[in-house]
Amino acid sequence: MEKEKIKEFVGVKTLSFNKKLMEIHQNEIEILAKYGVNINEEDSVCFNCGAEKLNFFYSKNTKKFSNEERGYLKCKCWSCDFTGDVIDVAKKLDKTLKDKRTGEVVNYLLSEEFKNKPILINPNYEYTNEKKVKLKKNEETTYKTYYYVINDYISNFKHKRPPVINDYLYSRGFTDEDIRYMIGFLGYEYWKSEKTGTVYHNLIFECSHFSFIRRLTQPYYKLKKDNTKKLVRYMNSKNLERTEHHCYLLEMINTRRIIQNNFYNIFICEGVFDALTVRVALKNQCLAFATSGANSTQELIADRLIKVAQEVYNLTNKKINVILLFDNDNAGAKGEKKLSDLLENKYINLHTEFKNLLGESKDINEEFKKNRIKFIYNLDKINKTLN
Repeated sequence: MEKEKIKEFVGVKTLSFNKKLMEIHQNEIEILAKYGVNINEEDSVCFNCGAEKLNFFYSKNTKKFSNEERGYLKCKCWSCDFTGDVIDVAKKLDKTLKDKRTGEVVNYLLSEEFKNKPILINPNYEYTNEKKVKLKKNEETTYKTYYYVINDYISNFKHKRPPVINDYLYSRGFTDEDIRYMIGFLGYEYWKSEKTGTVYHNLIFECSHFSFIRRLTQPYYKLKKDNTKKLVRYMNSKNLERTEHHCYLLEMINTRRIIQNNFYNIFICEGVFDALTVRVALKNQCLAFATSGANSTQELIADRLIKVAQEVYNLTNKKINVILLFDNDNAGAKGEKKLSDLLENKYINLHTEFKNLLGESKDINEEFKKNRIKFIYNLDKINKTLN
């Protein structure tokens, strides 16, 4: 067994270290592309601090490890001062490499395992001697990805969230045990206003690799055109080319997850805290997502669910159950009616008859906070009955 392992990496181990570095830097653009890093983007989002001040350039002092035309790529963030080459970037973005020695990282980047990883973006090769790598002019519009920034938010919620975040979640009816079920599905952001210096501790709800919803847990006022102030509770991340939607946890709805986990019930809520409440109440043994607005992105949601439902039925001969739990108001009723019409399909069992789950409350989270034991019992009963 040991001999086979040595033989598999013999091509790497017989190279001198300098030759290994040369091979790494000759393929650095493709390596970075496998991590979703687009070197051609000026002032991109820094995967270390999240500021849009990260740029790549070719180092003139490193030509001996590259070729005669240029040195190898390095990057620098002009906000947090993170500086490094492809090896440093790999160690930053790949958690399995974080504590590895440089030689181990080099061997991994040259291994067949890494070479077989898919490229996440089009490398779009272009060389320049300028400090910032300019965008190559083409018809495809460059997009920014929040992928690594969102991952940091998720990690921060688990490891760095301050007591003020727990206090806010307690105010929404959650307990310490409930918070355990949020790990991996909720992020934390420390945000300091440049204008006022005020520190905000925010919750981050990931919607996709390119979008998230920010919940401000402290009062934040936006100045309107008439100079009056408007209280802002939620902020969507910037709309990027590949954002698609701001529907919390919609990306979790896929054929493989439904079949492998026997999750044939899909709960659709209106607000992010409602979807989070359903997951917590059922201890994550379910699928639930938020539309993030009664009438927004209804067509996108319907198209996705119908496609998944057909795939599931073709593979298992089972229909999925879609349970609508919109808010107890006129906007919720309109949104529920519109989505119900769009989801009329032979592969879906549509359920709108569980509105009494909300009782007299406006929404799911409010009812959970008021009547926790009763709510969890009724929701669990629905989940087991339909499944």
